[in-house]
Amino acid sequence: MKEVHLFILWENARYKEKEILEDIEKNFHIIGLYNMKWDKETFSQNLSRFYGTNLPKNSDKETHCGNGEFLLVIVEVDNPQYEKRDTSKGKKTVNINMFDKKAYYRSLTGGGHKVHATNSEIETNHDLTLLLGKNIKDYLKDLDKNEKVPIKNLEQELVGKNGFKTVEEMFYVLNNCVNYAIIRNYETLPEEIYVNEHNDIDIICNSHEDVAYVLNAEKVFAEEYRIHYKVKVEEKFAFFDLRYVGDSYYYYQMEKEILNNRKYNEKGFYTISEEEYFYSLIYHALIHKPKFAKDYEDRLKKMNSTNVKLETEEDFIEILNQWLINKGYCITKPIDKSVAFNIENAKRFDNFLLYNPLLETEQLKQEKEKLELEKQEITTELSKIVNSRSWKITKPLRDFRNRNKGY
Repeated sequence: MKEVHLFILWENARYKEKEILEDIEKNFHIIGLYNMKWDKETFSQNLSRFYGTNLPKNSDKETHCGNGEFLLVIVEVDNPQYEKRDTSKGKKTVNINMFDKKAYYRSLTGGGHKVHATNSEIETNHDLTLLLGKNIKDYLKDLDKNEKVPIKNLEQELVGKNGFKTVEEMFYVLNNCVNYAIIRNYETLPEEIYVNEHNDIDIICNSHEDVAYVLNAEKVFAEEYRIHYKVKVEEKFAFFDLRYVGDSYYYYQMEKEILNNRKYNEKGFYTISEEEYFYSLIYHALIHKPKFAKDYEDRLKKMNSTNVKLETEEDFIEILNQWLINKGYCITKPIDKSVAFNIENAKRFDNFLLYNPLLETEQLKQEKEKLELEKQEITTELSKIVNSRSWKITKPLRDFRNRNKGY
């Protein structure tokens, strides 16, 4: 069994390049060597996208690793072994052939993170796709089978840095870098990616930050809770809503299951299963909208493959209510405040399907705020009394009375 992995020797590790390459050759089969060059002015942007974290210009990471030419080494690992190791993201199961060598090469270069290496083929797929625009399968397919691998000079940025050339390229990168699924309205994709009936692409993913970095996406609104992004593709902009596991757009377990059950669409992207599409769309139409719109009703009737007749709004509530109960899902209020939450419709479902916070009406909230204000006022007044001069003078008398209450 073999796996494909990669090492990167950032600029400030290259003074040990000869020693490290000799050791790599002894332990792995090198299948690709690239002397990579990124524009120094935008090096930090590439670094941020590559690592999926905000690394501004001249960050500690950039200064530590260097922003000059770096060496990309692609290797085949024979008989990969996986064990738990402490990583920067906690204890993870990693390929120890790679992980332990990375630790060794980092020690050779003075510690820190001047050497990068992949811990799994999932990570390799992510890194290769961004660096060279090819996943593992396509890279191996196009590989020259030379015994001695020459170093190739490549002066190119991460794929999509200045926008994606085609819609297909964008989805290719998305497919190979992150776990996602398009929730709805994908029937006309990719042909009508810029304008459709609902004007954006709704996806569910594990991390909206990771997806935003991979797509080189730009936030449309400043509010932290807003997850509406635009992505440059074919010199135009495609708009995305990046829903993520844990954002309460749907119940947490429902979001996880939707991702676990995702399907690859022959048009070149991932979508959710037919069953989950049907029920999540009913949910969306009833809970995320001010009213159950006619266009959703008509659409859902066409999608209905159950034996249940759907004629009235109550029918849709009943069928969704039963599905949520069977699945063990709840109704949740989204973190994204721009998403409508139809509390009146939510109340039409079985009470135990609603998370407790959702049962608080606006009136109850106001009552709680009023009581909290009164409590603060009483506390302030008591503080004034306790700290007053008269209170301190009468303290011995009060203490005497308390001691002699029973006499």
